[in-house]
Amino acid sequence: MSLIKPFSGIRPKKKFAKQVTSPNISYIDNYKLNKKLNFLNLLNTSSINKSKKILQSLNDKGIIQQERSDHFYLYRITYNKKKLLGIVGKINLDNYDDKKILGHEETFVKRIKKRKEQLLKFNSQISPIYTTYKSNPNSLKKLKNIFKFKPDYNFKSEDKCRHEFWVVKKSNIEKLLVKYLKNIKKIYICDGHHRIQAMLKSKKKIAPMVIAFPDNQVNILDYNRVIKTSMKFEKIKKIISKNFSINTSKKNKKLKQNQIEMYANRKWHIIKPFIQSKELDVTLLRKLILNKILKNKKNIDFVSGFKGKKALENFVNSKKYDLAFRLYPTNISQVLSIAEKKKYMPQKSTWFHPKPLDGLISSRIIS
Repeated sequence: MSLIKPFSGIRPKKKFAKQVTSPNISYIDNYKLNKKLNFLNLLNTSSINKSKKILQSLNDKGIIQQERSDHFYLYRITYNKKKLLGIVGKINLDNYDDKKILGHEETFVKRIKKRKEQLLKFNSQISPIYTTYKSNPNSLKKLKNIFKFKPDYNFKSEDKCRHEFWVVKKSNIEKLLVKYLKNIKKIYICDGHHRIQAMLKSKKKIAPMVIAFPDNQVNILDYNRVIKTSMKFEKIKKIISKNFSINTSKKNKKLKQNQIEMYANRKWHIIKPFIQSKELDVTLLRKLILNKILKNKKNIDFVSGFKGKKALENFVNSKKYDLAFRLYPTNISQVLSIAEKKKYMPQKSTWFHPKPLDGLISSRIIS
């Protein structure tokens, strides 16, 4: 039995696909989208009821439609000459308790509560939860062979990635895929921990829609912090100096593991622990720095490495925040190791890029 099952997805008609879809909401600041049919409109409304009406309108007009039978779906994202080969299906959350579905990040209680309310009222998942699984060169070769038929959708989106999508209808392709899926013994959640926790806490029989990528294809960017504090910089430096060396950082400094960059007073500083630690940089930052200088946990925000180093500088230079911390990206082997040990990284430790588009494939939460 495979962990990933087929389902009857909801997707746009081919001629509307590029108009309807949008990059993941996390990227919205980077793209100016103003399209009548775009799924972004569902997320930019003041109420869930309004979002439901917009979704129903797209359905009534025949812009999106639900499959009449269950299928697997394939999704290929091409960026910077690299390819991500994803399989879209549904998973059974009972496997979460059986340790066949593993997470790696802590979550925010308030965000779970909000997500739970949204999911149950909206009753739709407009993009799959991003997951991965352990693969090898031989299995990857088999997966590439499955992707050899013509895609149903093929276009470039505002995220500058090419998105190709297949509905698996041919029985010979489906047999190959089912055989391939039987070798996936565990699924690791990459992006979507709050949604998974919200579904688990809903106490409803919910099967989340996921996209599963091979672990040797996923790309993780740095996930950085900006904070607001009334503490004087000299005192902050004194606190940091108990466990780290602090030096002015050279321009365009390339970070290494066990290094953290800090931006304050229009200067970058490199921070290195005195003792080499096996703990993740993001854990050291929280435990030995942020927990000591942040009185209010609300005075922190998280900035994807996708936005670049300049974004961190702008946040501080504009006086919206007082300090920025830039981290070396966590790698996928660290993510899988943490998950296997049933441990958790701090919230917002990993930024997986690129992400599937919103609206290309959707599903009902409760049938």
